[in-house]
Amino acid sequence: MTIDANVMATQQRAWATGDYHRIGLTMTVVSEMLCESVALRAGERVLDVAAGSGNTALSAARRWCDTVANDFVPELLDLARDRAAVEGLSIRTDVADAQELPYPDASFDVVLSTFGAMFALDQQRAADEMLRVCRPGGRIGLTSWIPDGLVGQQFRLVGRYVPPPPGVPPPSRWGDRQHVQALFGDRVTRLTAVSRQWVMRFRSLDHAEEVFTIWFGPIATALEKLSPERARELVAELRALWSRFNTVDDGTVYAPSSYLEVIAEVA
Repeated sequence: MTIDANVMATQQRAWATGDYHRIGLTMTVVSEMLCESVALRAGERVLDVAAGSGNTALSAARRWCDTVANDFVPELLDLARDRAAVEGLSIRTDVADAQELPYPDASFDVVLSTFGAMFALDQQRAADEMLRVCRPGGRIGLTSWIPDGLVGQQFRLVGRYVPPPPGVPPPSRWGDRQHVQALFGDRVTRLTAVSRQWVMRFRSLDHAEEVFTIWFGPIATALEKLSPERARELVAELRALWSRFNTVDDGTVYAPSSYLEVIAEVA
């Protein structure tokens, strides 16, 4: 699959828009759980792919791993380094794309990604790269939104208003175990997949709307592309979606969203 440079640039701008760090912070527990599931050991060489502001890289560094974080948004990596400094942790950061990792073969014992590699435009290429840089016998740990979960449906809804470029598959395909198995093929000796939940919490629906339309780049940039009327329609549908998944009736939002946690051992 050939990815047009303009498409790549558009995707990068979308994730750099707003303040994804504020949203990513609420998912720190996902990174901690993934590091436990992959059974990190002190001293292992760990790569966090599409690391954002470093949730998973920091979780690995807390376990005394030699950790590298990469992302194609430099500003997010700046935050990752600042967070590491506050905690007295040591991580290395590299500006890089998940589809073109700048590391030699078999450079890492463990390769991780939380809701990051799943957004690579060329899914097979991203899978190939993660496998390439992980040593034989090493582990790959991933978390990805499932298609029918809250966040998976949220991305599908936005895609109805602002369709992705032709030929680009939905990111939530990574949330299907069979699809991930097909991407990795016989290059892994064992693959386990567990469905887990992260809970979206907001003070109110208005608060959720504010956070996602201002801080979450993919939604903010989608709204900019729409006419005022269509933008209002999208926001109304997003609010309805959050309401459907909300499990409380006290005016706040407590909406579980399912994701797939995959652990694979490299052949």
